[in-house]
Amino acid sequence: MSYQNTLDFSKGMDEKDPLKSFRDKFHFPSFHENEVVYFTGNSLGLQPKSTGEYIQKELDAWAKYGVEGHFLAEKPWFSYHEFLTV
Repeated sequence: MSYQNTLDFSKGMDEKDPLKSFRDKFHFPSFHENEVVYFTGNSLGLQPKSTGEYIQKELDAWAKYGVEGHFLAEKPWFSYHEFLTV
């Protein structure tokens, strides 16, 4: 296959991309008039759609256990440094 500098060629390659389903796993900025192509991965990058679920679990544990979440939460906060640095 040889590269062609055309929109149709690019769209065709996008359709064949085995990783294209990963796009659906992220929120894309929606304040623009047109759909965006997002290249800012060196900072926050795009927010995964699953983020809210994970954050809510920690907020629920905080509400339920208070400071004891350090030891009693499903994923105790006291040992976060151990699995966040692996």
